[in-house]
Amino acid sequence: MPDTDLDTLMSRQSGERTLFAREVAPDDIAAYVHSGGTTGSPKLVQLTHRGFAYKCWANAVVMAHTSDDVIFADYPMFHVAGVFARGYFAIAHGMSIVIPSPLGARDKRFIENYWRFVDRFGITIFSGVPTTLAQLAKSGPHGEKLGTLRDYACTGSTAFPAEVARQIESLIGVRVLLTYGATEYTQNVTQAPRDGDPKYGSPGIRLPYTQVKTVELDGDVITRECGTDEIGVVVVKGPSITPGYLEPKYNAGVFTRDGWFNSGDLGRFDADGYLWLTGRAKDVIIRGGHNIDPSVIEETLLKHRDVLLAAAVSKPDAYAGELPIAYVQLVAGARASAEAIRDFALAHIPERAAAPKEIVILDKMPLTDVQKPAKVELRRDAARRAFREVLAGLADGALTVEMVADPVKGNVAVISVRGAASARGDIEERIRERMKAFAAAYRVQWVE
Repeated sequence: MPDTDLDTLMSRQSGERTLFAREVAPDDIAAYVHSGGTTGSPKLVQLTHRGFAYKCWANAVVMAHTSDDVIFADYPMFHVAGVFARGYFAIAHGMSIVIPSPLGARDKRFIENYWRFVDRFGITIFSGVPTTLAQLAKSGPHGEKLGTLRDYACTGSTAFPAEVARQIESLIGVRVLLTYGATEYTQNVTQAPRDGDPKYGSPGIRLPYTQVKTVELDGDVITRECGTDEIGVVVVKGPSITPGYLEPKYNAGVFTRDGWFNSGDLGRFDADGYLWLTGRAKDVIIRGGHNIDPSVIEETLLKHRDVLLAAAVSKPDAYAGELPIAYVQLVAGARASAEAIRDFALAHIPERAAAPKEIVILDKMPLTDVQKPAKVELRRDAARRAFREVLAGLADGALTVEMVADPVKGNVAVISVRGAASARGDIEERIRERMKAFAAAYRVQWVE
């Protein structure tokens, strides 16, 4: 068809510039992109042409990208890091893109041959999500030539542990710069400086023309800005911030009255203007009134030579409210016990209250589609373990607990009991007595 044939359409162009019949305004919607869904259900985020254009400029400035760069397309293409950083942005600057596998970093063969790919294709930008980089940090090159790599790179996740960054710099001489981003920001809004002190663990300083600050909130009203090293809620403004979600029901409480995007993240700014994220309101573990940053636990566990991946979450506790529990995946072939890793954490975590009382070794860490530890799933598992312990001995062992998502109550403990009808009243009363110390919602169902 003449109206859809590429050669025909190209022959109609003047050659001076590309002509389009459609006129696009800066604030028109350019794309709908799924949020990562690491702390809840994924949502369709509206992103604008202004946001894409601005980020193509800003990221090229902070990373000094050129058309000579060669990068991996190793992020999922449905995620903003794939569609933008490995798509629009790379094409806009004439970069070469190497697609190692349709599955990207989720393909084990790619990870096993990562350094060979770098050597073979002359990759200039070292990249990967935190789980990929954790694997590469403990499985270095074996004679491959890595001279094309720049001495700096970035990763688009605040879940990237500082310890892994140090391991990579020691291994291959590349400083991995942390960024702070989200689908709602059209990728990142801060980055550690490429030529200065990366301050491993900090996602750096704000991008040009983007505003980021920490505040105290009362609903959708900013009551005051936080001072240096004072933790508050991170709010953001700038040309790349989403105008909102596609479904209006998700927009409630997203913006403050004066137009700042409420990230839901907690953080602080140091005296040099570097942002330090201390978690999300949902991620913070509150043990008897003591706020515990899970990254403190995760950073320490990753220093253990046998630990490949680590994720710390809260486990319900009748006395303290919550206790930290850590899930780890070991390096292939490692045989460290849960007790040995727990003792290591106790000896090395500076905050005694943060030392996890329980370590769970997993054959494979559950990951989201963007390869981050699936903490929603892990929290449910931790709650299931806690309630099974509390209810142990009831109903002669004919009792199980599962955590299910409820659209109104959040996570609900479903307690299934097998037993005679005559005993139901007594058992339900005993369940109530044991569960009343917890804030979690629950329901009892009887199984014939």
